[in-house]
Amino acid sequence: MRITFIFIILLLPCILLGQVKTPTYHHVSYGPEDRQWLNLYLPSVSKPAPVFIYAHHNGSTANDVKSSWADPTVAEGTAIVSWESIAKAQGPSDYQICVADAKIMFEWVKENANTYNFNIENIIIGGQSRGSFVSWYLAHSMDPGIVGIYMGQALPGKSFYEQMLEPITENSPPVFLAYRKEPGVVGDIHDPAHGLRVVDRYKELAIGDKAELVHSLNDTNDNQVMQFLPEFMRSVVNIQNRAESKYDSTKD
Repeated sequence: MRITFIFIILLLPCILLGQVKTPTYHHVSYGPEDRQWLNLYLPSVSKPAPVFIYAHHNGSTANDVKSSWADPTVAEGTAIVSWESIAKAQGPSDYQICVADAKIMFEWVKENANTYNFNIENIIIGGQSRGSFVSWYLAHSMDPGIVGIYMGQALPGKSFYEQMLEPITENSPPVFLAYRKEPGVVGDIHDPAHGLRVVDRYKELAIGDKAELVHSLNDTNDNQVMQFLPEFMRSVVNIQNRAESKYDSTKD
């Protein structure tokens, strides 16, 4: 009995870490195609909630939102929109469809802000691996409501695509990138060196203070790339709120 109990205790952190969060609203259509659906995870708040728009990694689905990062995010008053398109993108044409779907999904979020109590002036665009690619151009679309970008295992591939730097401008929102391995890793397409190119581009534009990257999470006691989301949300939303307060004071 004691051995069984110890085994359960040792296994419990892994079970909790992999637990999927139940959405507030499941499989909501944002477009006419079967692939165009999303899940909503809504906080219990009276004021309109900041929104984290999440795109999953390849081989997963929009149902794969882990409680380990989603629970604290929602508990702090942020809504999560986990959206679907082509779940396993396998080539340029698939990615182009996903990118187009991202725009449709984003318009749906804005059009339904009142229904779901979204604050569309405080939106963070995010995703993991595949999700970073399909969300990248939306994240840098210069929509005034997008105040931050949070990506895990971002911009994967055997080599870096230089065109991924093109949409970055001096007005790009703050970005946070997280990786499990070290830069220059062999045998893993999720190379932090790709993210460092993004950070360097921010520095070239004199906005280096708006870009942060962490790597080698496999060498720590928590290698989950989404673990920093609640803290990042607090930082970018607070910055936005301070900017809005300053603007309001100038009108008095």
